[in-house]
Amino acid sequence: MHLRLLMQRAIQQIHRSPLVHPHTREEHNARLLLLNTSMIGISSGGIVAFMPVFLARLGASPTLLGWLNSAPALLAVFLRIPGAMIAERYANQVRVRSTVASFVYSAYLLCGLMPFFLPAQQLPTVLVAIWTLQAVGESITVPSWMAVLHQAVLPQHRAQLNGIRWAMLSLLSAASSAFFGWLLDHIAFPLNYQIVFFISFATALLDPFFFSFIKVPPLEKPVVNAVRGLGKRVAEYFNPVFHYKPFMVYLAATMLYRLALNLPSPLFSLFWVNELHASDTLIGLRGTIGHAALVVGYIFWGRSANRLGHRKVLTLSALTLALYPLVTALSSSAFWLLPAAAIWGLTASGVDIGLFDLMLASCPERRQPLFAAFWSIAANMAIFIGPLLGAMLSEATSLSAALIIAAVAQALTTIPFVLLPGDV
Repeated sequence: MHLRLLMQRAIQQIHRSPLVHPHTREEHNARLLLLNTSMIGISSGGIVAFMPVFLARLGASPTLLGWLNSAPALLAVFLRIPGAMIAERYANQVRVRSTVASFVYSAYLLCGLMPFFLPAQQLPTVLVAIWTLQAVGESITVPSWMAVLHQAVLPQHRAQLNGIRWAMLSLLSAASSAFFGWLLDHIAFPLNYQIVFFISFATALLDPFFFSFIKVPPLEKPVVNAVRGLGKRVAEYFNPVFHYKPFMVYLAATMLYRLALNLPSPLFSLFWVNELHASDTLIGLRGTIGHAALVVGYIFWGRSANRLGHRKVLTLSALTLALYPLVTALSSSAFWLLPAAAIWGLTASGVDIGLFDLMLASCPERRQPLFAAFWSIAANMAIFIGPLLGAMLSEATSLSAALIIAAVAQALTTIPFVLLPGDV
């Protein structure tokens, strides 16, 4: 009887929740943002997680897998500002993001169709090219999404909503990763991967569908001086960044670590497939454990940041995250992917929190969008260079040796963190 009452109360609370029955525009927007995030979570555990595994099973080289991460990052460096300038020409940012995102997700469909038309030896290069072209659309969707989020919910509710969104994203990625891993082992290759890509495309299309119903005021179009060239406008736009010392100190203290962090990214899938001969079910389970640990990590490090400070959180989590490539390299069987995934989830979350919050603290008041844009460009440069260096390192040595070197590099590049403020 007591259990029945508790269940009835829980059902009543859920039924009265503003996320189920929103009464205000903000509650309506919050529900749509959660629905849109849930669709992203499914594709994150699908094509995003298994594309590098598919390439590895097709025999892709470390260099090509490095380009899977590096090429989109390189495009993002050059397109971030032009994309933002294009996006801000339109008053209806919801429509801009929804329309362009639909084209971006069509890359998932193309990746699924390519095995019907191309021989296996040509597939890796074509798939990497399709994957890279997504960055063109994302240069517009990212700034428009941020503009919508800024107006969709009140500032005092934004942090709580984002916390729920990230937890939901991780949990759905964990669940879908396990399901897709199981599916891949029960259908013949390469149709199994094509089905995963098609499902990812279908669910991803629901993201812009839900997003299109968000209601925000129209964006005021900026006055553009047509006489000045794009180069001069960009240089003038970023000029304050180079003259603000706290932000430049932040970049100097963290850029080497960002390079080391991205060094082993193209090597993991190759090591799982070629060295450990891991099944897709186990790789999917690895994703489930990693994303579940990510949720726990965000909660733990988020609470610890107020007590320890963000510099200590970043240093401790970064040093522990260096164990991830080390444990992977020393694994004697595919089983060790599971504890390695737990290490990744529990510590990568702390690195995310530390890097992001310290970046915001290094920005001057009211200039966060400008400095965040420059930070994004710098981060993409590291994502571009790091994987290519890792691929070169593995070809000069071996996969396991490159992973061990990456672990040492990640640990050593935490030393400049002493330059970061300790009172944030």
